[in-house]
Amino acid sequence: MSPPSSGTQSKAERTRAAILAQAQRLFAERGFTDTRLQDVADAVGLKRPALFYHFKDKQALYDAVVEDLFGELQEQTEEILTGTGPIAERMERSIAAWVDGVAARPAIARLILRSAADARPHASSDLPRGNRMLELGRALLAEGRRTGELKPIHDDFFHVWASIVGSTVFFVSALPTLMPDEPFDPLDPIQIEGHKQDVLRNARMLLGIRSENPS
Repeated sequence: MSPPSSGTQSKAERTRAAILAQAQRLFAERGFTDTRLQDVADAVGLKRPALFYHFKDKQALYDAVVEDLFGELQEQTEEILTGTGPIAERMERSIAAWVDGVAARPAIARLILRSAADARPHASSDLPRGNRMLELGRALLAEGRRTGELKPIHDDFFHVWASIVGSTVFFVSALPTLMPDEPFDPLDPIQIEGHKQDVLRNARMLLGIRSENPS
């Protein structure tokens, strides 16, 4: 069987991207359980069987949405954490990258919040490779304690990680809904910068980083 032409590939890629975009929106709005493949197909303008050319089932589609949203951000964060330079600086740069990444793709926050509201774990986590991030954070925290760069309040990096993830998800996704009469746009660059500095200050306190370290 001859390979498809470049034109066919381009059309398939565009269709797949459209499916992911609509599925991302629907999963974030309705959750995994209440999002039907028919809903996704209707949003894209496809027949339902056409979805199976790209994704074998709803779980595969959900997994692809999660990877599309989180993959690049988590690769960037891992690269920072495993790079060179002072531990405190790497911690701070990874935190800033997380906040900027969620601001650039706010569906990340909405999907996490929607999944938490569903209280139903799926085959893949909403934070793919999340355990890897925790492992790296724990290793750096332990090393920082040995070298004296960090004087953390908690022994487990999980507390820092939970504070960072939770505050940004809540800031971007929940506050506009909880305070609809407040003239507040969480994605306004000024608001994001203010939130990022708040998160960094909190992380410095939890990690025992001196405030003069670069952000």
